[in-house]
Amino acid sequence: MISFPQVRLCGEDEDTQAQDDEFSLSAHELPHGSDCGESFTLDLPGQPQDQLLNIAHDLEDLGFPPPPSPFFSAILAAFQPTVCDDAEEAWRCHVSQLVTDSDGSCAVYTFQVFSSLFKNIQGKFCTLTNDVATYLGEGLRGIGSKFLKSSQMLTTCSDCPTIYIDADTIMSYGLLEKMKFSALELQEYLDTYNSREDAAVSWLRNCKDTFPRCPVENVVTCQPGDSEEKQMESLAQLELCQRLYKLHFQLLLLFQSYCSLIGQVHAISSVPELLNMSRELTDLKSSLQAAEAALAAMVVPDFPTSEVAVQAILECLRSHEFTKAVCYIQECRRQWPSGVFGGSSETEVQTLLNIYFRHQTLGQTGTIALVGSRQDLSLICSKLLELNGEIRDMIRRAQGYRVVTTYLPDSSASGTSL
Repeated sequence: MISFPQVRLCGEDEDTQAQDDEFSLSAHELPHGSDCGESFTLDLPGQPQDQLLNIAHDLEDLGFPPPPSPFFSAILAAFQPTVCDDAEEAWRCHVSQLVTDSDGSCAVYTFQVFSSLFKNIQGKFCTLTNDVATYLGEGLRGIGSKFLKSSQMLTTCSDCPTIYIDADTIMSYGLLEKMKFSALELQEYLDTYNSREDAAVSWLRNCKDTFPRCPVENVVTCQPGDSEEKQMESLAQLELCQRLYKLHFQLLLLFQSYCSLIGQVHAISSVPELLNMSRELTDLKSSLQAAEAALAAMVVPDFPTSEVAVQAILECLRSHEFTKAVCYIQECRRQWPSGVFGGSSETEVQTLLNIYFRHQTLGQTGTIALVGSRQDLSLICSKLLELNGEIRDMIRRAQGYRVVTTYLPDSSASGTSL
């Protein structure tokens, strides 16, 4: 029995059922000696051949894809990283699996999983920086605005470059051990980043509780004539700046480490024997992002299996129906929340790129693609160092005030290193 699915709406009208009829065809046993290749004809009793062709054409007009190639979704599922709603948990699970990877089947997803993690980190990082800048106002010679500029520079890296590569290529060029080492290094940088983020968040909370800001009192100063309480407030906020600076710099180190891994793996792209799909996937990503931005309600089939859904998505990508592909992914995530269609920790575009690449390279080896540009971090690094110099100068000047020797927090306890 071959059942063709009903359709329903995706988007705002997704609960409205379309009134299309359900088609079903039942086939008798194939004649002895018949060809079981990719295409064959079903001889159905009571159905003239031209009527069958008309039905087939009608189904094509409805947008149904051709029958799926067998087991592709099963192949995807076998090598799919653990689906987690939390990006950091997904990364930790991936690193744990990568350590024991012996054939590259886990390593192929390293870039995809980290890219999702970094995007998640960037969101929280920008929120924290904005909170600190708002709290500081125009005080401390406008250092809050400097942090905002630093944050804006760092967010230019938010679109992490991602490498798509097949497992056999990883093994053939001896990349697996390098990727394992780099992933563990990234985890160390991430652990340090998390501890510094916690330190900055807790200090900001304490500052707000101890020295609440009034709407009209948005200037923080640190002058010799200030009262002891005012000077302590200024010193507490300088410590907040120091902690936030460390967080900014740690994020830069994390991204530098990732770029180093990108460089090591991408170096093999110059090998003539390898097929480079970078341009193809980059163009596809741009088209999908444009479609995602203009997404509207549309009719989506109620797919009977994930295999049928995968093939429908691939057909959309091949026919450049990118809006439909994004909408299909959204519906499939609702229908199979922990399957091959990814989770909330990655975007629909990332999932579509992965499905497309895995399908295009199915059964072949020697393929690589870099999506996203490799960043030049020298300017960001120099700006952060310049910012750090200003913070250190302000803290040293504050330490010269008469009351500081009594009230300055212990730098070993506060995490300040001068």
